[in-house]
Amino acid sequence: MNKRILYINSLLAFSLLSCDNFVLKKEHKEEIVKERLDKLNWSEVDQPPLFEICKRKSEEELESCFQKTITKHIHDHLSKQSISTKKPIQDTIWVPLLITKESVIIIEDFELPDIVISEIPNLKQILEEGIHSLPKVKPAHTRSTPVSARYQLPLVIRID
Repeated sequence: MNKRILYINSLLAFSLLSCDNFVLKKEHKEEIVKERLDKLNWSEVDQPPLFEICKRKSEEELESCFQKTITKHIHDHLSKQSISTKKPIQDTIWVPLLITKESVIIIEDFELPDIVISEIPNLKQILEEGIHSLPKVKPAHTRSTPVSARYQLPLVIRID
């Protein structure tokens, strides 16, 4: 009978100690996953945002297609506007865009040079209208996960 009690106690002690080891391993796994996620550079994307017309492009051409689509669309939109100035303007403005993981394109806040503000006071509004009229975009992806991505759109203004 003593052997039986000793055997049951040994089995019980072994079971309790084994459970603790499993918990420690689980916590260790969670720490490893958290550490790897912290190391992951979320600003680098595996796939850039994607317009429908870029869908059939090769992986090397996707980002270029994305940039060309936005640039052409904004150029066409600005060409339709009647913008007149009293002074010539030659400047480059970098327009910060945020493409959210929900597929929304947002113009982030940016400063315009004083000459542009005085000559084209509604330029920000015109740009926002152009951005909002862009075709539907799919978000950027990192490791098959949709992520938000920032881009800088260069806007070259030459008015003589």
